[in-house]
Amino acid sequence: MKILLAVDVQPEFNNDDKEYRKIVDYIKQAKECGGYDAVYATVCGNKPNGSYVRYSNWNDLLDGVKPLDFTPDRIYHKTVYGLKENEYLDMGKENEYTVIGYNTGACVLKVCLDLFDLEYNFRVLKNYCYSSDGPTAHYRGISVMYNLFENAVV
Repeated sequence: MKILLAVDVQPEFNNDDKEYRKIVDYIKQAKECGGYDAVYATVCGNKPNGSYVRYSNWNDLLDGVKPLDFTPDRIYHKTVYGLKENEYLDMGKENEYTVIGYNTGACVLKVCLDLFDLEYNFRVLKNYCYSSDGPTAHYRGISVMYNLFENAVV
């Protein structure tokens, strides 16, 4: 199956820029026009004394998250940059994954590194990723991805 994996495309990371709307619109059309069989989504949350609070002093999302602006076939909730190994196994190694989402140099990068390490078939659409910290942070993340897995970045 061809899976669109939307990483943390959630209202909390929308900075009222056109990138968020562009990514959400792409997701909404994925199965009808994009040739995908399913859309999976990760949702970033936070918890007191979790890694984001302890190591990054990031206290956002402690009170929960807003509903997504699209309806995925599966949702994986997380409170760290990536997913747990059993969640990747649940997704299925036999699928082809196209990764998009927020934040390019953090959660998107971590999910791609995990897919790489698990030897899953994946690619990342650089034009459908973005960073809530703006274009400079986004391009830094893309540069790291090119360095690590150049052929997967399209």
